[in-house]
Order: sequence, then structure tokens, then C-alpha cells
Amino acid sequence: MNNDYQMECLLNELKQFKAEKERLIEVSKQMIQDYELKIAQCNESIEAKERYVNEVIVSMLEMDQMKETKTGFNYSLPSGKVIISKESYKMKLKEGIDETNIPTRFIELKKSVKWGDYKKILKVVDGEVINIQTGEIVENVIVEKVEGGKLNIKLSD
Repeated sequence: MNNDYQMECLLNELKQFKAEKERLIEVSKQMIQDYELKIAQCNESIEAKERYVNEVIVSMLEMDQMKETKTGFNYSLPSGKVIISKESYKMKLKEGIDETNIPTRFIELKKSVKWGDYKKILKVVDGEVINIQTGEIVENVIVEKVEGGKLNIKLSD
């Protein structure tokens, strides 16, 4: 073929483009790692300062001056509010619970479409979805066109 040489040159050029892309991606990943490290260091510094400020504020508080609420104690200042939460309990359902022990008014049934099975009986004809078992037009399914003809070149190493 007359075009073999030109196609070979283009494939080599494509390999070079891909190699350059990989190099740039690798450099960018290294930069991301550097920035993530700087962010982590900054967060650690801020967290240490927050812990210090919280410790100082707690040592300065007098519990008898705080307002007690259902969930904790509050102390208001012009710049903000200091809140100390009370000990509480959190409930969670156990894994694999037996629903027969729960009143039915608290049981929720979730319905969902078995899409994989449903679409097996559907077919697109002239832009409309048809149920191939009944021949009826299906109104509750949207048709989206997927473009074909995309060139895919696989390069050998």
C-alpha cells in the first residue's frame, strides 16, 4: 500500500503525543502530592491551634454561669457561643435485623425497576420504545442516541 509509510509515521507521532501526555500527567501527580502534603501540614497546624484555644477557653469557663439546655451547656459572648455538649446515646439498627420484631408502621418497602430484565423486552423502532411482547409503545422510557463510528487505534508497545 502507498499509504503504509504515512500511516506508520502518524502512528509514531501518536505514540510520541501519548508519551508526552503521560509525562505531563506524572509531573502533575507529583505536584498534587506536594500540595496535598502542604495542605495536611497546614491543617495539622490549625488543628493544634484550635485544640490550644479550646483548652484555654474550657479552663476559663465557670459552669454555674452557663445556660443548661437539653443537649448541653451554652455561654454566649459577642464573638460567638461556647457550647459544651452533654453525654448522650446514639441508637442504630443491628445488621441483619429480624423485621418481625418491629411494628409494621415502621417498615418501609422500597420498589425499584429490574432494568436489566425489563429492557430485554424493549426495542427502539423509529425513535420510539416498543414492548416486543405486546407491541405497545412504552411511554416511560427515554431514547438517547449513542453515536457510532468512532475511530479507535490501539498502539503496540
